[in-house]
This record gives sequence, structure tokens and C-alpha cells, in this order.
Amino acid sequence: MEHYRTPSLLLMERAAQAVVKELLEGGYDLHKVLIACGTGNNGGDGLAVARMLKVKGHCVDVCIAGSLDKMTPDAKQQLEMYQAFSGNFVTDPVYGEYTVIVDALFGIGCNRDITGIAAEVIEGINGSLRPVIAVDVPSGISADTGKVCGCAIKAVTTVTFFTEKLGMMLYPGNDYCGKIKVADMGIPIGAPKECKVAAYEQSDLNRLPERKGNSHKGTYGKVLVIAGSPSISGAAYLCAAAAYRMGSGLVKIFTPEENRYAMQTLLPEALLETYDKGKLSTKQINGCLEWADVVVIGPGLGTDRTAEKLVKYVISKSKAPVVVDADGINILAKSKNCLFDSGASLVLTPHIQEMARLTGTSREAILKNPMDVAEKFAATYPVVMVLKDARTIVAKENEKIYLNVSGNCGMATGGSGDVLAGMIGSLIGQGMSAFEASKLGVYIHGKAGDAAATVRGTYSMTATDLLGGIFEVTK
Repeated sequence: MEHYRTPSLLLMERAAQAVVKELLEGGYDLHKVLIACGTGNNGGDGLAVARMLKVKGHCVDVCIAGSLDKMTPDAKQQLEMYQAFSGNFVTDPVYGEYTVIVDALFGIGCNRDITGIAAEVIEGINGSLRPVIAVDVPSGISADTGKVCGCAIKAVTTVTFFTEKLGMMLYPGNDYCGKIKVADMGIPIGAPKECKVAAYEQSDLNRLPERKGNSHKGTYGKVLVIAGSPSISGAAYLCAAAAYRMGSGLVKIFTPEENRYAMQTLLPEALLETYDKGKLSTKQINGCLEWADVVVIGPGLGTDRTAEKLVKYVISKSKAPVVVDADGINILAKSKNCLFDSGASLVLTPHIQEMARLTGTSREAILKNPMDVAEKFAATYPVVMVLKDARTIVAKENEKIYLNVSGNCGMATGGSGDVLAGMIGSLIGQGMSAFEASKLGVYIHGKAGDAAATVRGTYSMTATDLLGGIFEVTK
């Protein structure tokens, strides 16, 4: 409206046309349509939809939740236009009588808990079990955070305009959107989308480090994986195997002697160096650190005194970038200040509960605004923060936040994080910066999960399946 001098009423018409197009082409039963409108411009969109459907001969009812005196000027004009076509209104609809319902109550304008008549309308619509098409954003979902504002419309499809809203990508908001259709509304390609958040798509796989014809195993990085404990060997395997799958030329596993047979059996490609937990020497650690182009530490490591010594020593002495995962995060939670003592690029990969330990706050508080929590931590400590959840966030000071939208619920299984740590470490070892490797690693990790789900389904996926998924994504 401001930059291109486009009247809001014209944009309203274009928005309505996009919704009508979805209704006509989406396979919905349009025998009897209800348009639920608010008094703002989202309601104006809905009134325009009602008029357009009526003109095409469809049976349409409009229900307005709120006082007509509070309607915005454009919504009021749409109301008058609908009335001029003898449009029908209902004040107490029986929602189950309709074949499809259009939600035009609030859109992006919801910023407080919904109560009163609007809440009753939302509950009635959801209770009808009829397919609902939401206009721009399902009413009751915060367009900024994905929060449910008391109650929210559960849509089968959301027709949004110009670009997806952040709250539609985050949970729980994403669960309420159904399929998301983006309508451009005539806004020029290349128009600025002012947002502090970025996401990758299929074309970003071109960011993968180039494979050269004239190369050898040392060309693609030496990854040191410090992982495992006497009772846990799988984490070290998954992390190291993921590094190889992601393209690393050499991977060395540094693990307790008890894991020797398992590692030699599971991953014969890997170099192996073991240690006695009672006789760990700094000389042995230094030798491994001098060899490495990147270090991944923490998966299955435990949190005993030996593990604590390892984590703190590696962070303070390593000249190569360090990816800290799992038990490494839990150890850091008790001594975050050692992050300031490191001269290396650091990547931290906590899940929500580990982040709660790192920050000393509750899991619930983090889930309310995970991007803000990740951004503030990365601004306070010299790290790349990879906050893992259904929507993983990558943050670095003075950089645009990355929000990952690849992946699926089948990845919610033990070992998935170990695979991700190995993937990020591999990309760093191949020459990518810690921040770029973290973003691309998270994206490919999710894509690998999606590839695995097509073979295994989301119920029976394991972390090992992600290794095959990496192959499918990068082949």
C-alpha cells in the first residue's frame, strides 16, 4: 500500500479472488457456504469472497462476529457492496449445515486472547467438523509467534498473501494451518520481504561444498568425533557415520577402550583412538586436536569428571572449530563462562530441555519464543546456536536468524541429534563457516528425514535411517 501506492481495497479484491480460486479449484463442496467475518480488513476479505461466490451462483451466508459500528472503512465498503447484491446474512448459524466454511475473522490482526462472541464462533466452526479455509492466517493464531490466542480456527487450507507469516511456520501455529497456499496479489517479484528470519528450500542444496575431480581424502576435511562412554557406543557411531555420509574424507573416533570392538565392527572406515577413562592424558588429547580440522564432542559422552575434563579442555585448547552436542551441552550448563575462553569457532546444538539447562529457565518459557531465546544466547556468548525442535533455529550475533522447515515427526527418535552434529561437523571440515554449515546441515538433516519417511514411514524411522536419507538428498 505504501511502497507501490496500491489501494487497500484493490488488495482486498485480489485477496478474495485468491480465496475464491482455491474454493473453486480445491475440490470443496460449495453447495452451501458460510463466510465468518470479523470487523477488520480480514472480514472485508471475507465479504468480498461472499460477493464473488454469490455472483457465480453459489449459496452463501455471511456471519459477522462483532459490531458493525467497529468495522474498518474498507470492510464497511465491502459490506455495502455485498448488500447491494442482496447478500444473505445469518446471526446464529448452525455450522453443521454448511458444506464448507471460510474463516475471515481476524487474520494477522490477532494479538490477544479471543473471548466473547468471536470465541463462540471459533468453537462452533471447529465443532462442526466441516472443512475450513482460513484467509491469510487461521483466526486465533499469532502471525508473529504461532501462539494460540485462547482458541483458534483449525483449517484444512490457509490461503495467505505474498509470503508465509512466521507464526504459520512455528508450532503450534503450523498445526492449525493445514495446507498453505501463497497468493502473490500482484506484488512484483523481488519486492522486499522485510523479515529477520530466513529459510532454505530445494535450490539451497547448491550450497554444498564442491567435489573436485583432482582431490584426495584430505581434501574434504578431517573430523574428530569425541563421543561415547563405556556403556554407550551408538552415539559415537551415528555421529561419525553421518560425517562420512555428509562428505568427509577422514573421520577419527576418540572414545573409551570399551567401545573399540563396536566401532571397528560398525564403522570400519573410521580411524579409531581409544582411551582409558582413568588414565586420560592431555598429551593424547593434544595429538587428536592437532590432527583435526573440526571437532565434534558430546554425543553419548556422559557427564562424569573425565567427560567434564574433556569438554572444558577441548573448548579451551582447540584451534579448530568445535561442535558441542548432547552431554557436552549438559556439562557446559554448569560452566558457560568457559565459552569465553575459547579461541575456536563454537557451535552448540541443544534440544529444548538442554537449552533450559543452559539458560536456567523453563522448557515452557523457551517454547513460547524460541527464536528470541536462541538469538539472545548467541548475542551473549561467542557461539552459533542451533536450538533443536520441530522447527530448529540457527542464530548468530548480527546475522539473520535461520528457521528450518524441513523434517518430520519421525525424526523424534534417539540418535537424530548425534547424526546432525556429525553432519554439521563434516560441512565445517569441508571449509564452510560454522554458521553456514549449521544452517545447511540442519536443512539437509530434515530433508534426509523426509527421504527416510518415504521409505520407512514416520512411525518406524530410526536415526540410522537418516544416514540413508543423507544419501538420497545429496546424490
